[in-house]
Amino acid sequence: MEKIKIFVPTTLADVSVAQYRKIAKLDTTEKHEKWLIDAISIFCNITKEQVKAMSLKDMNLIANKIAQLKDAEKHNERLKPKITHEKIEYGFHPNLSKLTVGEFADIETYCVNGLFENIGQILTILYRPITFESGDFYQIEDYKGQGDPKKWDTLKMDVVMGALNFFLSIGETLTKDLANYSIQEAEAIY
Repeated sequence: MEKIKIFVPTTLADVSVAQYRKIAKLDTTEKHEKWLIDAISIFCNITKEQVKAMSLKDMNLIANKIAQLKDAEKHNERLKPKITHEKIEYGFHPNLSKLTVGEFADIETYCVNGLFENIGQILTILYRPITFESGDFYQIEDYKGQGDPKKWDTLKMDVVMGALNFFLSIGETLTKDLANYSIQEAEAIY
């Protein structure tokens, strides 16, 4: 049997959007062994036949390394406000309170149909080319309502998870603020 060298991802910075999307599509109701073969094939960029040809010891070693990625998802990846992707500098939307109706409606639509299925479209809204920059301040291109979501397929998942964590923390804060405001308003009425 021919020996091959493979790269085993150990952090989200080692996993692309395209790989993660494929993993998200795997049927989790399948037998564990089949799911594991598919997952190793996707994460390590090798064929299923190459995975099946591995020793059980090697497959378990790789499976344990990949399992650490699940733990990495729980870690707090930080938002990266500016990124360089495919030689273009992008900025995360600098002021989410000024999202246009079109931006908001499109994000909401893409989230309903499956977050990771549509992550490319969501990233196209949130990260846009920087048009002006001065220190930490920057402006991004206006939203045009379309873009090539496939351009994000090679972006690493640590960037994506940082953006998602940012949204979740903002959503949590806004929910608490709204609840506190509602209580104060109700107390003021009575």
